[in-house]
Amino acid sequence: MKKFAFISTNSIKEYYSFLLNKQKSHKFIIDTIKISWLFVFLALCWFIYLRFVSLASTEWYFLRKANNELASIQFKQEIVKTEILEQTQRNRERMYWTNQTKKIIEIRPEIVKVPNKTELSYK
Repeated sequence: MKKFAFISTNSIKEYYSFLLNKQKSHKFIIDTIKISWLFVFLALCWFIYLRFVSLASTEWYFLRKANNELASIQFKQEIVKTEILEQTQRNRERMYWTNQTKKIIEIRPEIVKVPNKTELSYK
């Protein structure tokens, strides 16, 4: 024996019309709830953007800026080192090349022990 459940379409139609009437009567409240959820969602998205995207890019921006400043300072330091080395080289060249052209004997203040029986001569 088969059992058959029958629901009349009138009861479905009446329930549907009841829901429509209830929705029409509470339309303002439903719209307010929808708008408030939309604002909550937008505020959450804005918070996520500020916290993770904008803050991270700002930190990386300042880090890159500091690295660029450090690189420029190091570059200037290397230029100064190069200039100091060039000036030192020029000073050495002036000092030693002028001594060679004038044929000046370089005397160094060193203590030398000479035996008593040795004759000194200049050749």
